[in-house]
Amino acid sequence: MNRAESATAPLIDDSPLADSLSQGESVKTAGAAIELGEIVVFVDGQGATAGILESAASLAQDHGAHLTGVFMQPLPAATPPEMFARGKGVWDVIDAHRAQLEAIEADHHTLFADTVRRHGIRSEWRSVPYLSGDVEVNARYADLAVVARPDLAGHTASPPGLLESLVLTSGRPVIVLPPYGTVSGIRRILVGWNGEREAVRAVADALPFLVRAEVVEVLVVDPERRPSAHGQEPGADIARYLARHGVHVEVRRLSSGSEDVGHILLSRAAAFGADLVVMGAYGHSHLNEWIFGGVTRTALREASLPVLMSR
Repeated sequence: MNRAESATAPLIDDSPLADSLSQGESVKTAGAAIELGEIVVFVDGQGATAGILESAASLAQDHGAHLTGVFMQPLPAATPPEMFARGKGVWDVIDAHRAQLEAIEADHHTLFADTVRRHGIRSEWRSVPYLSGDVEVNARYADLAVVARPDLAGHTASPPGLLESLVLTSGRPVIVLPPYGTVSGIRRILVGWNGEREAVRAVADALPFLVRAEVVEVLVVDPERRPSAHGQEPGADIARYLARHGVHVEVRRLSSGSEDVGHILLSRAAAFGADLVVMGAYGHSHLNEWIFGGVTRTALREASLPVLMSR
């Protein structure tokens, strides 16, 4: 086992495991019978949605899946004069807001219909109140949810709170797109692996993508910190599992040193040329608010490529 050390870079441990797995471990043909049947994409009227709709439609076309578009009805923004309306003026304000909402939804519905028509996929359009309980219900009965994270300027294709709710409580895998980002042609996938339940779930949920990829790299950072989760050769067991599903898999081990593990994950994804990152989502509830763990928070805030998360 070779090691290369640098004073400015994390220690890299490249394993010969990949060679052994590429020489006959696989017992299935890549892409065999692992498909997505239902994808749901969430949009609202607060930002550009063409990219996320195109991404979701492309995924549905690639996997022969049905696509459901869920429109999150935005909360109306009242002007100062409207806030002081009284009597009949209140009903006029309500009617104006309703008409505004209907126009916004009609525009997005038209864009959705045009997109699915171009891709020739089966589809359905739904409209639900802003962050209502129906949101999670729509995600729970899909194989995959697609959502865009808010950008720093506050312009987003998903309302604040939706991302956290879907990732941490829906029980379904979620592909999180960077602001105005897209996902298509997923050929190279980086898997963040630590042997914990969330990572196990993410790998299982991502199998429809992993079996189709040209190459998958399993990245293990600081395996010595959780020896009981990895066995004698960190990454070996999950690599064998993937290889037996027909996945062309490689393993890379890194030491974080003093660097943030989330930044190491994203840096390695860029160096690997990944089209998608697969990882478990870690967090806990504190005073009725979901708090993401450090690596999850870094990936959600800073990733410049799509990230598939499961919990």
